[in-house]
Amino acid sequence: MSELPNTMKLGMAVGFIGAIIALVAMSMAWAGTVESAALVGLDMATAMMFFAVAGTLTTYSPVKASTIVVLSAIAVALSIVSSIYGAMDPLVGVALVACGILCGAIGGMSSTVDYVESNRVI
Repeated sequence: MSELPNTMKLGMAVGFIGAIIALVAMSMAWAGTVESAALVGLDMATAMMFFAVAGTLTTYSPVKASTIVVLSAIAVALSIVSSIYGAMDPLVGVALVACGILCGAIGGMSSTVDYVESNRVI
């Protein structure tokens, strides 16, 4: 088994940072009312997708390499939707879109594809 590429380590870190940013946005969206629950849910879904992207960039990735790009695209889409609906500040949304695009680019790199396909557990 080869060593985890540094690009995957960077992608995992960016995924975790995106998830933490989304969790902070989630806490900022909570207004203590039932009406804010949907906004909190959007931010929670965004955080979940960034955690999922970070999890796919680990040593024993449980998914195919193409799934990393798809999960990153879903994280970007959720960031955009959350920003449009006002669940997070637009600048936070832009930062999360940048994180998602970077994770998707790393997921599409040949070094990532080769490593994931050769070391996948499932």
